[in-house]
Formats: sequence, structure tokens, C-alpha cells
Amino acid sequence: MRRARLSKRLLRNILACYHRASDMDRREGLYWYETAHSDAQALADRYGVTVWQAAGVIAALSPGARWGSNLLDADLLMASWRAGKALPAVGVYGARNVAKAGRILHGPGDGASVLLQFNKKTGPKTWVFYQLIAEPLDSSLVCIDRHAKAIAVNRSAADSDIVRPSEYEHLADHYRHIAELVGLLPHQVQAITWVTWRRLDKNLAQTDLPF
Repeated sequence: MRRARLSKRLLRNILACYHRASDMDRREGLYWYETAHSDAQALADRYGVTVWQAAGVIAALSPGARWGSNLLDADLLMASWRAGKALPAVGVYGARNVAKAGRILHGPGDGASVLLQFNKKTGPKTWVFYQLIAEPLDSSLVCIDRHAKAIAVNRSAADSDIVRPSEYEHLADHYRHIAELVGLLPHQVQAITWVTWRRLDKNLAQTDLPF
């Protein structure tokens, strides 16, 4: 399928945000997914699962959650699973995502099939988030959430619509293009701009929207 042409406006907005990053923003964003990978590895070691399973649990519980809460929820759920207890009602969206996390822990493999089914139903954001936490040096994937969209359209995150599956790759291509220009991986550009946008966007700070 032929992809839509890149928008100069969207590219300009992403690049402008990137250039507004402070040194601290750049450091945090550059290593955000590597740090997330280390967090997932710590959970994997604690509960005797693979880092891919730990990343799958984190990703399954991530919709609507702040990162810190996301990790705490994953830890609580995995502790209950390891102890043979009923899985707790953690996460913003409750039972369905808890059930996905449980299947990832109970089932064979790394949980990819569970999240792939999720991806086909709801779009690629959670699937990509999982992949990047598990393998943070991937050279092509980029996580496009409402914040990444808000940056591209130069709108407050609080006012930004959710990312429709039909527009995901189009937005991702813009981040990939900027990554080529600045010599970084696409997800590093996304994370740097998100950290910068979080600092600059007052509405985001007030509403405490999830990553």
C-alpha cells in the first residue's frame, strides 16, 4: 500500500519540539526505553520469567496509566501470580487487560501472540510499546500515542484526539524521517520530544496524562 506523503507542517512541529529539548530532556529521552528495559528485566529476575514476558505484562497494563503506576501495577500482579493468588484488579481499564497479562504469564513463549491479537483489535501502540521495552535498540519502531500526535500537530496533549490505527504509520513515518535527520533511532526522537513536551505543556502537567 502506498503511504501518504510526509507533511512539512508535521515535520516542522516535531523538529521544533526536538530542538527545544534541554540537555536533561535529551539525556532522559535518549535512554528512556533502555531504562524501561532495565525495569522490565528487574521484574523478570524477581519473578522468574523472561524479560519479554515482563515487558508484555507492563505493556498489557499500560493503557491509561502513568509510567510509575504502570510498573507498580505490573509488580503487584506478578507477585500475586507467583504466589498462586488471584490476579488483582490493577490498571486503569481493569479485567480485560489483567486477563491479557495473566495469559502472558501462564502461557508458553513470550506473550507476543496475546499482544498481537490485542494489536489487531485496538491498534499498534501497545504492541510497539511492548517491543521497545523488550528490545530498546530496535532501529525502526516508534511508539505513537496521543502525546506524539499532539507534538506533531502542535496541540496540547489534553486537547489531542487518540491516535487512530489508520493514522499510526503516517505519524510514525514523520518521526522516522526526523530521526534520520538528527542521527538517532525513531523511538529516541519520540521519547526526547515527549519528555520536552511534558515539561513545556502546562495542560499535560495538570491532567497528568499517561505516556
